[in-house]
Amino acid sequence: MDETCHVAIYSEDYLDYLVEYLGEELGWTSGLEGFACEQIVSGRFAVLHEQGQSYTSRSLSELKIIPHCYGLLSSAEVLEASGVSKIQRNPNLSYYGNGIIVGFVDTGIDYAHPAFIGSDGRSRILGIWDQTVREPGEGLQPPEGFAYGVEYSQDRINEALESDDPQEIVPLRDTNGHGTFLAGVACGNQVEEKDFSGIAPLASICMVKCKEAKQNLKDYYFISGDSPCYAENDIMLAIAYLIEKARTYRMPLVVCIGMGTNQGAHLRGGVLGEFLQAYGDYRGVFMVAAGGNEGNASHHYRSASLEVGANVEIELKVGADEAGFTAELWTDATNLYSVALISPDGEYSGKTQARLGERRRVNFLFEKTVVYIEYLLISHESGDECIRLRFRSPAEGVWRIRVFNENNYSTRFDIWLPIRNFIGRDTYFLRPDPETTLCDPSNNHGVISCTYYNSYTDSVVAESSRGFTRNGGIKPDFAAPGVDVFGTLPFIGDYPATQQEREKSARYGYRTGSSQAAAVTAGIVAILAEWALVDENDLSLDTVKAQKYLIRGANRSGISVPNQTWGNGTLDIYGVFNSLRPQV
Repeated sequence: MDETCHVAIYSEDYLDYLVEYLGEELGWTSGLEGFACEQIVSGRFAVLHEQGQSYTSRSLSELKIIPHCYGLLSSAEVLEASGVSKIQRNPNLSYYGNGIIVGFVDTGIDYAHPAFIGSDGRSRILGIWDQTVREPGEGLQPPEGFAYGVEYSQDRINEALESDDPQEIVPLRDTNGHGTFLAGVACGNQVEEKDFSGIAPLASICMVKCKEAKQNLKDYYFISGDSPCYAENDIMLAIAYLIEKARTYRMPLVVCIGMGTNQGAHLRGGVLGEFLQAYGDYRGVFMVAAGGNEGNASHHYRSASLEVGANVEIELKVGADEAGFTAELWTDATNLYSVALISPDGEYSGKTQARLGERRRVNFLFEKTVVYIEYLLISHESGDECIRLRFRSPAEGVWRIRVFNENNYSTRFDIWLPIRNFIGRDTYFLRPDPETTLCDPSNNHGVISCTYYNSYTDSVVAESSRGFTRNGGIKPDFAAPGVDVFGTLPFIGDYPATQQEREKSARYGYRTGSSQAAAVTAGIVAILAEWALVDENDLSLDTVKAQKYLIRGANRSGISVPNQTWGNGTLDIYGVFNSLRPQV
């Protein structure tokens, strides 16, 4: 491993960027000299690590992209609601995910949990990449082709399971429990005494324990608090690892993303969304993303059509303990807007003129607030205009964002605050719009995306994010069960010494949220992939084809589709197979 690169990946003295490139070497590209090291993510994207301690407005570049920050999207009967039980009770359709890998980019996994151990006593986990390990122990190293963390192979996991002290051999725990829960929901074993089964209990598992974002990246976006925060570049590298494992084992792969962000155009899912779409176009690769929990968070504002030369004021309530946050205004390409700010005490920033490369720092003397206004007139993601407002130490009260229409025609715009994990509950728009609140990357049309509903009452969940995309694209694809989902919980304390003791002390419980619905969906996609690819019923199946199968089979009873809440109906794998039968 290159020592300089290893240091740069973890050190707060280096800044991380995403870049597009053509070819395997980056040095030829004008404007990208002087970086400490690079990590190749795919044939299109790479990660650069450049010496520096903090991102500033000058960090914005047409070539180098500051990664977005992603948060976790979490807030028995599920098998029936999604049609899985009907499939598995039918001897001609008894699919359990056999021959399929389900991969997760999350908080890790308690690998000793009996829900992940096969009937032969061996782990169903093919590999774990722990990105958080800075100093690998003796005999441990990163995955081949990757520059950091440590990989635990299936053989090493099995060795750990056979020992009296598993953590001495594989010292990995999921202290958060999010990754363990999603893996159990999607593909945990059937455990009759606990009345539990994952959706695809015979699927193989791969897990990436994603390292948290550097503090310098969180500081740029003014993200504080204890909520886990992950950098876009680490998530992309994690997915590249999962792709490599699928290639190694020559097995179809379902990737479950239980993370999301409000940063971005809510159109193509950001750089991560484009990355997922590119790999999801390969047959045998399936990308599933959670929609989010932003439906009633009051974090989205949509303007009415703004007349030529007119302006509008958006009222933004800021809570007492808010340390800082960002807001992003997005509008379609060719549109042009400028902004000004009015503080709670009435101090006016003056209008900032929209032009390429415009950066302004506004000091509000009476409130001791600093706001950075950054114009990205031609954003990397979609070519649309983005105005990023970064509030540091915002004064409590109602701020007003004045937006000026600089076009010679009427048009509209959207503004998003961060997801609820990254901002105080007392900071919100006073006149919010609950629509277009799906988190990226789920807005990308090449990703299978779901909102969630209460399958016990067949009712809408107010917290669940809603579609459509900013340009009116039909998202989500459907709604999946996400309330009181029964799943696997991590052990309390050290792993028990024997398998029998682990079975006795294994924990199960309920969780609610968008991530849980994504795990249900990922398990169902594994069932569909087994039918299509393992049983050779549709050897061309990729993400979009799987998406269309699931939309075709969705339950639309009593639902007018498509709509922003339910997409094309509720997820029903039995409905997929039923729709393929000749109808009388």
